[in-house]
Amino acid sequence: MRSPKFRLLGLAVAPLILLSACGDDSGSDEANSTTSPGDDAAATSMAPTGSAEDVTLTEADVDGTTVPALELGTTPLVVAETSIQEIEPGEGEAATAEQDVELRYLAVNGTTGEEILSTFPTDETVSMSLANPNLLPGFLNSLEGTKPGQSFIIAMSPEDGFGAQGNAQLGIGPNDTVIFYVEVVGATTPLTQAEGEAVEPVEGLPTVEADGTSPATITIPEGEEPPAELVAQPLIKGEGKEIQSGQQVRMQYTGVKWSDGTQFDTSLQEGRGAFETVIGAGQVIAGWDEGLVGQTVGSRVLLVIPPDMGYGASEGHELQEETLVFVVDILAAQ
Repeated sequence: MRSPKFRLLGLAVAPLILLSACGDDSGSDEANSTTSPGDDAAATSMAPTGSAEDVTLTEADVDGTTVPALELGTTPLVVAETSIQEIEPGEGEAATAEQDVELRYLAVNGTTGEEILSTFPTDETVSMSLANPNLLPGFLNSLEGTKPGQSFIIAMSPEDGFGAQGNAQLGIGPNDTVIFYVEVVGATTPLTQAEGEAVEPVEGLPTVEADGTSPATITIPEGEEPPAELVAQPLIKGEGKEIQSGQQVRMQYTGVKWSDGTQFDTSLQEGRGAFETVIGAGQVIAGWDEGLVGQTVGSRVLLVIPPDMGYGASEGHELQEETLVFVVDILAAQ
């Protein structure tokens, strides 16, 4: 299972708001004594000191494994605009804006020179969706058009990186330039709906009509009592890898109430796009966490979720006493 930290690089950040500090006599040393990494008066007023061209790709030994490392020409390394130093050109088909780019990377804080994250010691790869507007702008702007085998160094400005909020969990302050070394493995076109072998419907469960592009039509069986236990029934068996607890999963879904069949939520509506979350980590209701682990990418899954695995513990929630029925298309997992 990948470290959850790897996934943080793909999360949305607030737009950068540049605040010019107006000097007055009210700010004492005591008032300014509490800072986050890179968030001090010097960093706030710091002028650009270099670019990606000032960074040298070197090697390091990690538990007997030789991995890439970065040597900054100066510390702190500050850039006003994101810059790129090409290392290897790569070859083959260029990644398009609709694809997922699989890559390995190393990240270093330009202010401190300290390594933040690296996928190289474990030879893991990370998939970044170029169709996801929540991806860091520095990646959205640099990964399109890349080719397998291509490698480069990005000196990513705060505006194109983690923005004014920084990322305290990763030790990144709001004024920190982040330096990435990236190796592109390849690009794939993600699924937009379930693909695989149809599974024979199970008697007594809701029936489903779905085209993968609009909300599914889910019909509750007349006169049937809802199951007391969780049901996770594939309707289409995908050929992808099994979902593991802790993975980031991309899905389209529709949810209705067993009691009257009315739809209460769907990701298949204009402007929403596919839903992404970490499965098995308590970020969604228990019925999703338990019912989707072990399913395969490409599958369409019918989930029938009793109240105790839905919103039963959420006092006053409109779905607290409802058995929930979902149809979920599993599009990707990493």
